[in-house]
Amino acid sequence: MTMKKGLTVLLTCAVLAGSTLAQAQEQAYGNTIVSNKPHKQTTVQKPASAASSEVKPAAAAPQAQTAKPAKAKKEKPAKAAKKTAAPKQQKKQDKQKTTVQQSNWRLKVAQQKLNVLGFSDERPSGKMTQATTDALKSFQKKHSLKAHGELDDVTYRKLTWEAFTQKEGIQRVQGKDIVSRAAKYKGVPYVFGGTTPKGFDCSGYVQYVFRDCKATLPRLADEQALKGVFVTQRQLRPGDLVFFTTYLPGASHVGIYAGSGQFWSASSSKGVILSSLKDDYWKTRYYGARRVLVTNGEI
Repeated sequence: MTMKKGLTVLLTCAVLAGSTLAQAQEQAYGNTIVSNKPHKQTTVQKPASAASSEVKPAAAAPQAQTAKPAKAKKEKPAKAAKKTAAPKQQKKQDKQKTTVQQSNWRLKVAQQKLNVLGFSDERPSGKMTQATTDALKSFQKKHSLKAHGELDDVTYRKLTWEAFTQKEGIQRVQGKDIVSRAAKYKGVPYVFGGTTPKGFDCSGYVQYVFRDCKATLPRLADEQALKGVFVTQRQLRPGDLVFFTTYLPGASHVGIYAGSGQFWSASSSKGVILSSLKDDYWKTRYYGARRVLVTNGEI
């Protein structure tokens, strides 16, 4: 090889080497090389790359913040719907439980009445059994009712009335006699716990009046409210008992219905007095009424 040819080869290698370095720099930094002037060879703008990396999170942040409220808005109604649905479902379940409890109580009462009347010797349980069905059919046939063995309203009312008439009610005492005797003690002062004409409380007064007529009642108002059969205000007859809620929940005051919307009772303020069911005080405290005299008739 000649000297001239050797120099040519060396120059060619140098040029190729320079091209390779430039290509390597482009591959490493891409478009970040902004100048190829000798005095700015160190101006590869890595900070610009860093700036770009800082901008991206900043741009992403508003998107994330915007997305969160939107997501929350979608979830909140769903949660609220679940909360709304839960009480409704619970209320329905409670209603079903109440219905079952009431029907069991009513059936248990019916079973007691069937025992009283001699149609069954089964122990009252509140559960419908074959023995109860058979007893109901027998009772229904005897009283010319549809003998399906089920405890419908007609059967229940007739059953309670027959038990009341034959075994549980007060016989032979007339309502007018009860009312006449009640009026006899007009003006007797009120005495808490009183059971004599020297001083009565409400239930002591009612018990004493019935005892005067050879009829027996329990001592306390809430006990008297369990006797007899339920009657509405429209069904009231003289001698029926009327109950009110006063100083205690439930039947805490009792009187004797006198007719024409009036009743006798021992009031704490005026003693034994004739009052009206229409008076604001008694009207708002009315609790219910019971028929304890068989002679007052079937409801």
